[in-house]
Amino acid sequence: MKEQAILIMTSEGAPRPGLRSAAPSSGWTKLFQARDYYLDLSYKHDGQQGLLLGQLLCEGEAPVGAAKLTLVGPEGTPIQTEEVVPNTGFRLVVGDVAAHRLELTLDQTTFEVALS
Repeated sequence: MKEQAILIMTSEGAPRPGLRSAAPSSGWTKLFQARDYYLDLSYKHDGQQGLLLGQLLCEGEAPVGAAKLTLVGPEGTPIQTEEVVPNTGFRLVVGDVAAHRLELTLDQTTFEVALS
């Protein structure tokens, strides 16, 4: 059974650093909670591709047997799967972020992470 990751905080369309223009960028940052873990996730559009960057955060020594992220395409098929080590960064290449889903699996529980 899948659970929904809880959206804690979001920041969308922030101006790009170093630019005077108030035009928003095409990126966002979101913080999700899943059990005792936090998923710090950012989307950046880098030329021709989109990137999901982030890390799985945990306080103290909260052990997890296995953690992985799965990027699911518009057809519902997994596109990328990456093992995730807590407090270490990750990077996933994604096309149209609105057409994809992200799933975070902690041990035997899968959490759906809302990308849009």
